[in-house]
Amino acid sequence: MKKYFFLLFISCFFISCSSDDSNSGITKQNLLGKWEIIGGTVNGNSFEFYEHDCNDRKDFQEFFDNGSLTFNRYDYSCNLVEVEPSLWELQGNQLTISNTNFDPSIYEYIYIVEKLTTTELILKQTIQTSEGTYVYRTTFSKYN
Repeated sequence: MKKYFFLLFISCFFISCSSDDSNSGITKQNLLGKWEIIGGTVNGNSFEFYEHDCNDRKDFQEFFDNGSLTFNRYDYSCNLVEVEPSLWELQGNQLTISNTNFDPSIYEYIYIVEKLTTTELILKQTIQTSEGTYVYRTTFSKYN
């Protein structure tokens, strides 16, 4: 009988201590680096691929350990033509991106990190307008 109680106790212990893996990859360390935009959806419609102007170099955003972020865009000649600095902060699965220290036209965007692995990032943003609610999901791939 003691053996059954012991097995029941161990089973309960493992069940109660198992982790929810749905957000386990959402860490600052996994977010750091370069991310190429692949595409996304609006209000659950079909996936649309992002068209990069340059075939050899892809537009990307890069997250740095110091909380800064750059958006990098290439033109049709594959010249880096735009590097826009921003700031980022990750709290749980909420990612805030702003330019409060860099630009007089201040913006702040809040995203929900729906998926973050070492190779894939999916961000969700919900925007309320007078025309209705728009839910954007953007997919990124780790860029080397």
